[in-house]
Amino acid sequence: MEEGCGLRTLETLNWLNHSSSATRFTSSSSGLFHHLDIYISLGMGNKESIDHSYDDEILQQPPPYVGSSVDHNYQNMRRQSTYIPDNFSSLDEVISALREAGLESSNLILGIDFTKSNEWTGKYSFNRRSLHAIGSIPNPYEQAISIIGRTLSPFDEDNWIPCFGFGDATTHDKYVFSFFPDHRPCHGFEEALARYREIVPYLKLAGPTSFAPIINASIDIVEKCHGQYHVLVIIADGQVSRSDDLRPGRFSPQEQETIDSIVEASQYPLSIILIGVGDGPWDAMKQFDDNIPQRSFDNFQFVNFTKIMSENKEISKKETAFALAALMEIPFQYKAMQKLTIVESGRGAPRTKPLPPPHEVIEHDNAVKTYPHMTSFQSVEHATSTEQVCPICFSNPKDMAFGCGHLTCKDCGVGISFCPMCREPITTRLRLYS
Repeated sequence: MEEGCGLRTLETLNWLNHSSSATRFTSSSSGLFHHLDIYISLGMGNKESIDHSYDDEILQQPPPYVGSSVDHNYQNMRRQSTYIPDNFSSLDEVISALREAGLESSNLILGIDFTKSNEWTGKYSFNRRSLHAIGSIPNPYEQAISIIGRTLSPFDEDNWIPCFGFGDATTHDKYVFSFFPDHRPCHGFEEALARYREIVPYLKLAGPTSFAPIINASIDIVEKCHGQYHVLVIIADGQVSRSDDLRPGRFSPQEQETIDSIVEASQYPLSIILIGVGDGPWDAMKQFDDNIPQRSFDNFQFVNFTKIMSENKEISKKETAFALAALMEIPFQYKAMQKLTIVESGRGAPRTKPLPPPHEVIEHDNAVKTYPHMTSFQSVEHATSTEQVCPICFSNPKDMAFGCGHLTCKDCGVGISFCPMCREPITTRLRLYS
């Protein structure tokens, strides 16, 4: 058995006997997602239904499949399935609800956006800091990884999480890189978080943005794991790259590639959740979601992390609201996937062969092995000019030193209490002048 592909059995549920095994589910992403939103609101009588960042007027429109044979099957299954209420107070309650709604097992795949726009899309939502800033306060990426990881880990029997980055200077919009040089997955979301914090200071943000490589890499994983159900969580600060002069109704190359990958992914037991962090805007992402053509089932959804987490509520309430918004479709998708005829590709050449981490990350790993006294978060200062920028904002030069010997820029250094590299309390700050 291959690492990260533990044995899981997808039992056919009773309601599957009510429709033909050859039935395919065809819908638009927005139609099925909004229908569930209405269903929950009516079922609970709750006026505070969770906002999924979609326009309210769209909720009043009938889904595009109304009146079709697909709609008849969909309605029958919906009546037999259990809705997920939206009045939870803890992640444990969300986990229990997912089990009651039919989710038995899942495998998490994580994709992280390392495009350059992360440097400025935290202007309003993250106090003008880079969304990848590592400090005493978890950044939006860390928060999202932690919440999703804590919620889905009880359903993952082997707890291996393949983790990838995309959009940096080595991958751009064509490839993904693995978190580890040997391409091994992370063991649990805790290691995923630790490794993320370890590699961020050594990455050079770039672009453009395309989700096709991470989706294609995930399809390859599903095939390698013989059709086991997976959930791909993409955390990104922005939309797929698009030129300002592109006419409405036309797609950029990155958009078209992403759409094609989402459509192909619907032939596999793979759910795709895009979590939007940072300031946005997300209007184009909503339109992009609505324009995805017919698929075997509704396999893609977008969740506005910033909007949910900026509400005036206690943190535990916001975490549960986010977990529910991100995962409430998973049980129904899981059931729908049990009817899919899995595509047999013959395990040919992979669609996207992951690259190793950038050489700066590998050099850091080698330095840690050479100097065992170093912790995983300590840095080795390199002489190259590309590494003389602040590891928090990734833009300003390093001109402030701490007592531990690590450096940031003065703008970031005055606002943190712990060194972002070694996590030692900051007791001394020394301004450096060139």
